[in-house]
Amino acid sequence: MFKFDHPQKNPIFDYYAPLGSKFRGLLSIPHSGEMIPEEFKLYLSGDERAYQEDVDFKVNELVDIKEIQEAGIGVLVAHVHRVCVDLNRAENNSVLFWNENTQGKKLVLNRPSQEVVEKMISTYHRPYFEIMRSLIKDLEGKKSAPVSMIDLHSMPSHPTAYHLKQNPKQKTHRPDFCLSDRHGKTCSQDFINFFTSQLNDLGYECTQNDPYIGGFVTEFVDQFRTNNIQIEIKRSVYMDEINKVLIPKQVDVLKPLLTSVLIKGFENFDS
Repeated sequence: MFKFDHPQKNPIFDYYAPLGSKFRGLLSIPHSGEMIPEEFKLYLSGDERAYQEDVDFKVNELVDIKEIQEAGIGVLVAHVHRVCVDLNRAENNSVLFWNENTQGKKLVLNRPSQEVVEKMISTYHRPYFEIMRSLIKDLEGKKSAPVSMIDLHSMPSHPTAYHLKQNPKQKTHRPDFCLSDRHGKTCSQDFINFFTSQLNDLGYECTQNDPYIGGFVTEFVDQFRTNNIQIEIKRSVYMDEINKVLIPKQVDVLKPLLTSVLIKGFENFDS
Protein backbone atom coordinates (compact mmCIF):
# COMPACT_ATOMS: atom_id res chain seq x y z
CA MET A 1 0.00 0.00 0.00
CA PHE A 2 1.25 3.48 -0.98
CA LYS A 3 4.65 2.26 -2.15
CA PHE A 4 6.34 5.05 -4.09
CA ASP A 5 9.98 6.09 -4.46
CA HIS A 6 8.83 9.65 -5.12
CA PRO A 7 6.24 11.80 -3.34
CA GLN A 8 2.61 11.08 -4.14
CA LYS A 9 1.15 14.40 -5.34
CA ASN A 10 -2.15 15.67 -3.99
CA PRO A 11 -3.70 19.16 -3.76
CA ILE A 12 -3.01 19.30 -0.04
CA PHE A 13 0.00 17.07 0.65
CA ASP A 14 2.96 15.06 -0.56
CA TYR A 15 3.39 11.55 0.78
CA TYR A 16 6.99 10.34 0.83
CA ALA A 17 6.86 6.58 1.23
CA PRO A 18 9.51 4.52 3.02
CA LEU A 19 12.26 3.27 0.72
CA GLY A 20 13.16 -0.40 0.91
CA SER A 21 11.24 -3.21 2.58
CA LYS A 22 11.06 -1.78 6.12
CA PHE A 23 8.13 0.42 7.19
CA ARG A 24 8.69 1.68 10.73
CA GLY A 25 6.19 4.50 11.20
CA LEU A 26 4.93 7.87 10.09
CA LEU A 27 6.01 11.53 10.39
CA SER A 28 3.29 14.14 9.84
CA ILE A 29 3.97 17.83 9.06
CA PRO A 30 0.53 19.47 8.75
CA HIS A 31 1.22 23.18 9.28
CA SER A 32 4.16 24.04 7.02
CA GLY A 33 1.99 24.57 3.93
CA GLU A 34 1.80 28.06 2.41
CA MET A 35 -0.60 27.40 -0.48
CA ILE A 36 -3.72 29.58 -0.55
CA PRO A 37 -6.14 27.84 -2.97
CA GLU A 38 -8.04 30.23 -5.24
CA GLU A 39 -11.45 29.41 -3.76
CA PHE A 40 -10.40 30.73 -0.34
CA LYS A 41 -9.31 34.18 -1.54
CA LEU A 42 -12.93 35.37 -1.69
CA TYR A 43 -13.17 35.02 2.10
CA LEU A 44 -9.72 36.12 3.27
CA SER A 45 -8.26 39.56 3.96
CA GLY A 46 -5.46 39.38 1.39
CA ASP A 47 -2.91 40.39 4.05
CA GLU A 48 -0.14 37.94 3.20
CA ARG A 49 2.06 39.19 6.03
CA ALA A 50 -0.73 38.34 8.49
CA TYR A 51 -1.05 34.87 6.94
CA GLN A 52 2.65 34.21 7.57
CA GLU A 53 2.48 34.81 11.30
CA ASP A 54 1.38 31.34 12.39
CA VAL A 55 2.61 29.02 9.66
CA ASP A 56 5.08 26.38 10.88
CA PHE A 57 7.61 28.00 8.59
CA LYS A 58 9.67 25.52 6.54
CA VAL A 59 9.44 22.76 9.17
CA ASN A 60 9.56 20.27 6.31
CA GLU A 61 13.09 21.59 5.56
CA LEU A 62 14.30 20.87 9.10
CA VAL A 63 14.53 17.14 8.45
CA ASP A 64 16.30 15.16 5.71
CA ILE A 65 13.24 13.53 4.17
CA LYS A 66 15.25 11.20 1.90
CA GLU A 67 17.27 9.93 4.86
CA ILE A 68 14.08 9.43 6.86
CA GLN A 69 12.53 7.50 3.96
CA GLU A 70 15.61 5.30 3.75
CA ALA A 71 15.18 4.51 7.47
CA GLY A 72 11.70 3.13 6.76
CA ILE A 73 9.63 6.12 7.84
CA GLY A 74 6.83 7.60 5.75
CA VAL A 75 6.41 11.39 5.68
CA LEU A 76 3.24 13.43 5.08
CA VAL A 77 3.85 17.11 4.24
CA ALA A 78 0.85 19.42 3.83
CA HIS A 79 0.63 22.16 1.19
CA VAL A 80 -2.58 23.98 2.13
CA HIS A 81 -2.16 26.92 4.50
CA ARG A 82 -3.67 26.55 7.96
CA VAL A 83 -5.55 29.86 7.56
CA CYS A 84 -7.60 28.06 4.89
CA VAL A 85 -7.96 24.59 6.42
CA ASP A 86 -6.31 23.78 9.72
CA LEU A 87 -5.29 20.12 9.53
CA ASN A 88 -4.64 19.97 13.27
CA ARG A 89 -8.34 20.48 14.02
CA ALA A 90 -11.42 18.31 13.59
CA GLU A 91 -12.96 18.68 10.15
CA ASN A 92 -16.08 20.52 11.40
CA ASN A 93 -13.83 23.15 12.97
CA SER A 94 -11.07 23.32 10.36
CA VAL A 95 -12.24 25.60 7.53
CA LEU A 96 -11.30 29.28 8.01
CA PHE A 97 -10.99 28.67 11.74
CA TRP A 98 -8.62 31.59 12.31
CA ASN A 99 -10.71 34.79 12.17
CA GLU A 100 -7.56 36.57 13.37
CA ASN A 101 -3.97 35.45 13.61
CA THR A 102 -2.34 35.10 17.01
CA GLN A 103 -1.22 38.74 16.84
CA GLY A 104 -4.81 39.93 16.41
CA LYS A 105 -4.61 40.73 12.67
CA LYS A 106 -7.87 40.11 10.79
CA LEU A 107 -7.75 37.13 8.42
CA VAL A 108 -11.34 36.21 7.52
CA LEU A 109 -13.64 38.90 6.08
CA ASN A 110 -16.72 36.81 5.32
CA ARG A 111 -17.95 33.25 5.54
CA PRO A 112 -18.76 30.64 2.89
CA SER A 113 -22.04 28.75 2.85
CA GLN A 114 -22.24 25.38 4.56
CA GLU A 115 -22.32 23.74 1.15
CA VAL A 116 -19.01 25.39 0.23
CA VAL A 117 -17.52 24.51 3.62
CA GLU A 118 -18.40 20.85 3.11
CA LYS A 119 -16.73 20.87 -0.31
CA MET A 120 -13.60 22.43 1.20
CA ILE A 121 -13.53 19.78 3.93
CA SER A 122 -13.87 17.00 1.36
CA THR A 123 -11.14 18.46 -0.83
CA TYR A 124 -8.58 19.67 1.70
CA HIS A 125 -9.10 17.97 5.07
CA ARG A 126 -10.38 14.41 4.65
CA PRO A 127 -7.70 13.18 2.19
CA TYR A 128 -4.92 13.92 4.71
CA PHE A 129 -6.62 11.82 7.37
CA GLU A 130 -7.73 9.12 4.94
CA ILE A 131 -4.14 8.37 3.91
CA MET A 132 -2.98 8.65 7.54
CA ARG A 133 -5.66 6.15 8.62
CA SER A 134 -4.76 3.75 5.80
CA LEU A 135 -1.04 3.86 6.53
CA ILE A 136 -1.47 3.32 10.27
CA LYS A 137 -3.98 0.48 9.77
CA ASP A 138 -1.54 -1.14 7.34
CA LEU A 139 1.24 -0.87 9.92
CA GLU A 140 -0.98 -2.15 12.75
CA GLY A 141 -1.51 -5.35 10.84
CA LYS A 142 2.22 -5.92 10.34
CA LYS A 143 3.71 -4.95 13.70
CA SER A 144 3.51 -6.54 17.13
CA ALA A 145 4.62 -3.31 18.81
CA PRO A 146 2.55 -0.10 18.72
CA VAL A 147 2.92 1.95 15.55
CA SER A 148 5.27 4.95 15.96
CA MET A 149 3.87 8.30 14.84
CA ILE A 150 5.14 11.86 15.29
CA ASP A 151 3.36 15.10 14.40
CA LEU A 152 5.99 17.83 13.84
CA HIS A 153 5.30 21.55 14.37
CA SER A 154 6.96 24.83 15.34
CA MET A 155 5.94 27.37 17.97
CA PRO A 156 6.53 31.09 18.58
CA SER A 157 9.46 31.75 20.88
CA HIS A 158 7.16 33.64 23.25
CA PRO A 159 3.43 33.26 23.92
CA THR A 160 1.31 35.70 21.93
CA ALA A 161 -1.78 37.54 23.18
CA TYR A 162 -3.84 34.66 21.78
CA HIS A 163 -1.87 32.05 23.71
CA LEU A 164 -2.01 34.04 26.93
CA LYS A 165 -5.79 34.37 26.56
CA GLN A 166 -6.05 30.59 26.18
CA ASN A 167 -3.82 30.02 29.22
CA PRO A 168 -3.01 33.17 31.23
CA LYS A 169 -0.79 31.20 33.62
CA GLN A 170 1.63 29.88 31.01
CA LYS A 171 5.30 30.76 31.23
CA THR A 172 6.66 33.52 29.03
CA HIS A 173 9.90 31.56 28.57
CA ARG A 174 9.59 28.70 26.11
CA PRO A 175 11.86 25.67 25.69
CA ASP A 176 13.64 24.72 22.48
CA PHE A 177 11.29 21.73 22.11
CA CYS A 178 7.91 20.83 23.58
CA LEU A 179 6.94 17.14 23.34
CA SER A 180 3.29 16.29 23.95
CA ASP A 181 1.26 13.14 24.56
CA ARG A 182 -2.03 14.52 25.93
CA HIS A 183 -0.62 14.15 29.45
CA GLY A 184 0.39 10.52 29.06
CA LYS A 185 -2.60 9.32 27.04
CA THR A 186 -1.12 8.72 23.58
CA CYS A 187 2.12 6.83 24.13
CA SER A 188 4.14 4.89 26.64
CA GLN A 189 6.24 6.97 29.02
CA ASP A 190 9.36 5.33 27.57
CA PHE A 191 8.47 6.63 24.10
CA ILE A 192 8.20 10.32 24.96
CA ASN A 193 11.10 10.07 27.42
CA PHE A 194 13.36 8.62 24.71
CA PHE A 195 12.94 11.61 22.40
CA THR A 196 13.16 14.05 25.30
CA SER A 197 16.42 12.58 26.58
CA GLN A 198 17.93 12.42 23.08
CA LEU A 199 17.24 16.12 22.53
CA ASN A 200 18.41 17.02 26.03
CA ASP A 201 21.67 15.16 25.44
CA LEU A 202 22.25 17.37 22.38
CA GLY A 203 21.97 20.47 24.57
CA TYR A 204 18.39 21.45 23.79
CA GLU A 205 15.94 22.47 26.50
CA CYS A 206 12.83 20.29 26.37
CA THR A 207 9.50 20.12 28.18
CA GLN A 208 6.65 17.65 28.10
CA ASN A 209 3.06 18.89 27.69
CA ASP A 210 4.03 22.50 28.42
CA PRO A 211 3.01 24.79 26.78
CA TYR A 212 1.24 22.35 24.39
CA ILE A 213 -0.41 19.01 25.13
CA GLY A 214 -0.98 17.87 21.53
CA GLY A 215 -3.64 18.67 18.95
CA PHE A 216 -6.26 16.97 16.82
CA VAL A 217 -3.74 14.83 14.91
CA THR A 218 -2.51 13.42 18.22
CA GLU A 219 -6.09 12.69 19.29
CA PHE A 220 -7.00 11.16 15.91
CA VAL A 221 -4.03 8.80 15.85
CA ASP A 222 -4.75 7.69 19.42
CA GLN A 223 -7.72 5.61 18.20
CA PHE A 224 -5.16 3.19 16.75
CA ARG A 225 -2.54 1.03 18.50
CA THR A 226 0.22 3.62 18.50
CA ASN A 227 2.97 5.45 20.32
CA ASN A 228 2.12 8.93 19.16
CA ILE A 229 3.46 12.36 20.13
CA GLN A 230 3.49 15.94 18.92
CA ILE A 231 6.82 17.80 18.78
CA GLU A 232 6.97 21.61 18.71
CA ILE A 233 10.23 23.38 17.78
CA LYS A 234 10.82 26.92 19.04
CA ARG A 235 11.11 29.07 15.95
CA SER A 236 14.11 31.09 17.11
CA VAL A 237 16.07 27.81 17.04
CA TYR A 238 16.04 27.90 13.23
CA MET A 239 14.51 31.12 11.83
CA ASP A 240 14.24 34.91 12.03
CA GLU A 241 10.70 35.31 13.37
CA ILE A 242 10.45 39.00 12.43
CA ASN A 243 11.56 38.72 8.81
CA LYS A 244 10.19 35.19 8.29
CA VAL A 245 13.35 33.65 6.85
CA LEU A 246 15.45 30.64 7.74
CA ILE A 247 18.82 31.19 9.41
CA PRO A 248 21.03 28.85 7.33
CA LYS A 249 23.74 28.31 9.95
CA GLN A 250 21.16 27.28 12.55
CA VAL A 251 19.31 25.03 10.11
CA ASP A 252 22.60 23.37 9.15
CA VAL A 253 23.13 22.47 12.82
CA LEU A 254 19.55 21.44 13.61
CA LYS A 255 18.66 19.42 10.52
CA PRO A 256 21.10 16.48 10.87
CA LEU A 257 20.59 16.33 14.64
CA LEU A 258 16.79 16.29 14.44
CA THR A 259 16.85 13.77 11.58
CA SER A 260 19.12 11.48 13.60
CA VAL A 261 16.95 11.73 16.75
CA LEU A 262 13.79 10.88 14.82
CA ILE A 263 15.39 7.89 13.09
CA LYS A 264 16.86 6.56 16.35
CA GLY A 265 13.49 6.80 18.04
CA PHE A 266 11.59 5.01 15.27
CA GLU A 267 14.25 2.30 15.14
CA ASN A 268 14.28 1.87 18.92
CA PHE A 269 10.54 1.24 19.11
CA ASP A 270 10.22 -0.88 15.98
CA SER A 271 9.40 -4.58 16.14
